[in-house]
Amino acid sequence: MTDGPKAELKARHVAWAKARLRSAEGKRRLRENLEVGTRALLTAPVGKVVDEAALVRLVESFTAEPFVASTIRPIARTAVLLRMARMREAPEKLGTYVSPEAREAWERLLERPGLVPEKLVRELLAQRAFEEIARDVLDDALDEFSRKVNPFTAEWGLPSLLKRMGPLSIGLGAFAKGLEAVREEFDKRLEPERKKFLQSFARRSLDMVADFFIRRSDEPAFVAARKELLAWLLEQPVGEIVSPGGEKATELGITAIGKTDKHIRSLEATQRQRRATLELLFHAHKAQTVEAALATYGAKLELDFDALTEALWPAVLVALDAPAVDAFVEDLVGGFYDEPG
Repeated sequence: MTDGPKAELKARHVAWAKARLRSAEGKRRLRENLEVGTRALLTAPVGKVVDEAALVRLVESFTAEPFVASTIRPIARTAVLLRMARMREAPEKLGTYVSPEAREAWERLLERPGLVPEKLVRELLAQRAFEEIARDVLDDALDEFSRKVNPFTAEWGLPSLLKRMGPLSIGLGAFAKGLEAVREEFDKRLEPERKKFLQSFARRSLDMVADFFIRRSDEPAFVAARKELLAWLLEQPVGEIVSPGGEKATELGITAIGKTDKHIRSLEATQRQRRATLELLFHAHKAQTVEAALATYGAKLELDFDALTEALWPAVLVALDAPAVDAFVEDLVGGFYDEPG
């Protein structure tokens, strides 16, 4: 075959291949090859499909800060903000999104003993803010109680008895004034003593609350209380319980999570554990097929190849139109005709 006819045949073959790849037949073959290729992948040994060192490098590149900061975090932030904005406007009850089976699972979780960590309870109640709250509440309670039992101020006290005596109380004015002076002195001395008592008792009362909660948190009454709280929560409108601080609170939460994630990923221990986990998984399953390895964890890869093809096809067409890919196809097909012989 001379160069002229050979060159013409090459051009025709390249054009045919490019058109075939972009045609309905090309799309059908894509769907067919996706399914066949996936089946081949699942039945191949993990050790043949995966290069351990390359997998570690790939995972590390996807978890490195440049990739996370430029790709993962912006997408996640936008998705969360949009979702939270919709949920804040949702009038449905939270229970609408919780199936009976899910609710039963939540209730079983709430029945578990030791659900609330003892250290967390004690640390929470050890905060100064709670001690101040306890002091104020107890102070108000003692003040109200003293007014009701104080013989100088209570309804049954001496001043009230004198008033009820009517005409008989005439001539007791000096006594009443003396009684009032005694009451004022009593109050003056009582208040600092009450404050002094509460300085230490508020702390002891919180310790007693912590002991009481920890000791009884697994009793039926407390378990029932947790379930009742869950029931109440499921009856609330989604918009009222999702991010009550509004959009700004959501943004601050996302920022806090992002900075925490960045710090955790930057730790050498995190990177070492990640590499160790990948190496452990690879060596545990390298002799198994991919399908068997997934089954070890109760997982099974089931894909809708029709939906996958429809989703991929527009991107395939765009890729095929890219000059570099177009040149690759031309070289792949036309290169045959350029071989000597």
